[in-house]
Amino acid sequence: MKGLVEGLIQVKQEGAAAVLATVVEVEGNGRVAAGQKCLVRDGRVHSGTIHHEELQAAIIREAGVRLQQERSKLVPLDLPLAGGKMEVFFEVIPSPPKLIVVGAGHIAVPLVRMAKVLDYYVVVIEDRILFANRERFPDADEILVGDMAETIKGITITPTTYIVLITRGHKYDEPCLREIIHSPAKYIGMIGSRRRIKACFQRFSEEEKIAKEDLQRVYAPIGLDISTETPEEIALSILGEIIKVRRGGKAQSLSGH
Repeated sequence: MKGLVEGLIQVKQEGAAAVLATVVEVEGNGRVAAGQKCLVRDGRVHSGTIHHEELQAAIIREAGVRLQQERSKLVPLDLPLAGGKMEVFFEVIPSPPKLIVVGAGHIAVPLVRMAKVLDYYVVVIEDRILFANRERFPDADEILVGDMAETIKGITITPTTYIVLITRGHKYDEPCLREIIHSPAKYIGMIGSRRRIKACFQRFSEEEKIAKEDLQRVYAPIGLDISTETPEEIALSILGEIIKVRRGGKAQSLSGH
């Protein structure tokens, strides 16, 4: 098992997501002592001084929850084989959130600009090079030009990925949605009128047998209900909804979520 310091340095260098678990308190004389630590990454214990299998398994499970919520927390555990009751502090080391903007139209320009202010890693996908270029998106981390559905199919999507479908029409949005509907993305938002979205979801449900629970993950119509009019205001409402999902806020979404 790699050293803890080496593992933390590697996480930082790679911009990876991880959780550092520290035993804070233990009741009784067990095989685990206060101060022991381990680093969880990619669903396994990567390094550290905690070797008890039962405790490692419990830490891996809780680390998954912590990463999903992006929140550190002191968690009580009751593990008889590891020494009984104990408290473990889970410190989340999140990877930079990734925003994938599919469609490079007039809303995408302020959306990308605002997202970079909020420190998102931003990827723009578009099939028209006249729209997807450095002149329009000087702040984007990546600009990918090609068939939008095929391009997003080839991108790694994680629980810290947020996807916005704002192409020039549903005939482009829907193939992209089909590729990501079962992904682990934390947020999927799609622009469009209620009528067109309802028709889209009905087709996905009846013709492609996509479960209702999967369709309910999609925020459509996209954005918070703040009576937007301009592209900048729409971009702000979209980012507001993404922050709501990321942080667990309660603002009202246009989709009713």
